[in-house]
Amino acid sequence: MTMVVRVAAMGYRELADLFRNVTPAADLGAQVQVRVYDARLNRAVEIARDLEDRGEADVFVSGGANVRLLRRHVQLPVVGIPVSAFDLMRAIKRASSAGGSVAVVSFEQPIEGLADVLDLVPVPVEEVVYCDPRELHEKLAAARSKGCATVVGSSYPCEVGREYGMRCSLIYCGESIRLAVRTAVEVALSRYRELAKTEELRTVLNFTFGGILATDKEGVITHFNPAAERILGLRATEVIGRKASHVIDNSRMDRVLTTGEAEINQVQQVGSVTIVTNRVPVVVSGQLAGAVATFLEASTVERATEELRRLHRRKGFVARISLSDIVYESQIMRKVIRMASQFAACDLTVLITGESGVGKELLAQGIHNASCRAGGPFVAINCAALPENLLESELFGYEEGAFSGARRGGKEGLFEMAHRGTIFLDEISELSPSLQAKLLRVLQEREVMRVGGTSLVPVDVRVIAATNQDLKRRVQGGAFREDLFYRLAVLRVHVPPLRERMEDLQPLIGHLLSKRPSASTELLEAARLQAIACPLRAYRWPGNVRELENFVDNLVVILDGRVPSPRDLVSIVTDLAAQLGMVASGEGAGNRYPPGDLDRPRSFDQADLRRLRDAYLRQVAEEALAAAGGNRRVAARMLGVSRTTLWRRLKGP
Repeated sequence: MTMVVRVAAMGYRELADLFRNVTPAADLGAQVQVRVYDARLNRAVEIARDLEDRGEADVFVSGGANVRLLRRHVQLPVVGIPVSAFDLMRAIKRASSAGGSVAVVSFEQPIEGLADVLDLVPVPVEEVVYCDPRELHEKLAAARSKGCATVVGSSYPCEVGREYGMRCSLIYCGESIRLAVRTAVEVALSRYRELAKTEELRTVLNFTFGGILATDKEGVITHFNPAAERILGLRATEVIGRKASHVIDNSRMDRVLTTGEAEINQVQQVGSVTIVTNRVPVVVSGQLAGAVATFLEASTVERATEELRRLHRRKGFVARISLSDIVYESQIMRKVIRMASQFAACDLTVLITGESGVGKELLAQGIHNASCRAGGPFVAINCAALPENLLESELFGYEEGAFSGARRGGKEGLFEMAHRGTIFLDEISELSPSLQAKLLRVLQEREVMRVGGTSLVPVDVRVIAATNQDLKRRVQGGAFREDLFYRLAVLRVHVPPLRERMEDLQPLIGHLLSKRPSASTELLEAARLQAIACPLRAYRWPGNVRELENFVDNLVVILDGRVPSPRDLVSIVTDLAAQLGMVASGEGAGNRYPPGDLDRPRSFDQADLRRLRDAYLRQVAEEALAAAGGNRRVAARMLGVSRTTLWRRLKGP
């Protein structure tokens, strides 16, 4: 943005007219506003001071006596109109046409260069120097009586000369006025740059976090910023202008000034305060000009170090799973993911229910990553993994001295660490009654109080809780607070067990195998063709996906890089399931599979595997059609396939 320079031009009559007729040059690097004031002497000073007080001018331009008077009474720069030898000769030549001698008038001191042009002009010249209006009147009256017919000078002497019947020739011209305005703009811009640097330095010194003390080369304090006042308990007005060694114990500034050597990262005791300080000499053009000390309280450095450590720890508070990463094919899980996506769009508390191992934390991570808090921390804790007293300090933090062995300086809790993010409370049903009460307050007030603390810390955190228990039944039994239950269960989503979504078994097996480097392409293809999934469908999977992952790990270890034939792979899978005690159990556990197809297969080939897959797909299609009351459109929608695909699966190969 182009800077605006406001030039206040002070002139009397003819000079004011010259100012009004001047157009500032376009190459000044600023937008120039020239305001002309027809005023002289005391009136000019009065106007200038008013403009300065109201901040409506950046620089003044004037001539003659006005320049000297303004410089005495205002702080802003005052630029005089330059008078060259050529200007003098031209003005005197104009005046010579009236005949007689010419009075060249100036204020307080002779015009520089006048003596050089006296021999070049055709008329006698009398030099008149005045110091006040009365003296000007007296000297011009005397000059008139001696035969002076013309006055050469600024606007005020010309005006007085007219009172005595003398002709006048203004010493200034348009070119000198333009030069004065150009100089005024350059001076204003230079002053602005210097002020900007000074203000920048002042802001840095006054608002920096650490204390700053500066001295001149004699050790006299020249600057003492507010942080230094706070740290050392001294006022700047008390120390500036005094030697540092006289007002601050053990300042060591005199030593730096004596040796000229810097002292860096020094731990120092100043009075009752321990500081960490740097003291360095200030050298200008090879000469020692002073010294500067910067310092912080040692306790502040310790807190900053601890905070850095906390920040490093928080880097681990990241949700790595998105909703799109969750593997499924079943319609029931499609509904779960759709519901989770809807929940992510708001900021309400979510309760996730489901058996152990179904992936409740994965769903919580997915909700977090799909929410507006995705950039914040995701902090997870298992409420059943810690004893009550330790869990309380982990959740809410503690103050120094809160209990025996408490860390110096205290410790922030997981709720504080999850600020602006999400906290995931797994196995929430295991909270003790006292912790339930404290958690209820946090959910209501969004404030935590550390163990041993006396003040509340506000937190901006979203809570996602999970449980594998029936919380309503625990409420009815008095083991869980009803008010907390309704605070947690604002939004509810249930993750079904693996046995209720067996359509997901095959894609889950393929996904788990793909994460194992030793799993071959042939093994992945066999998994895709149901060679692994089919023998396992009769099992109820009480450990759900976690148990399935364990099974896949066992299988990969047993195969040890081998690539068995499809026939052998089915046999290996069924044998491993038997060894691990994975037998069909529960009412109707084996009714989802065609009779005879899963009775310890020993000689399956590729065709057998495809037949197993087709039989399974036909069984699922029939169940969907039965659940839809025979409506094929509804059954196809339930399975997420077209009616043509549904018809083809029902028909079979």
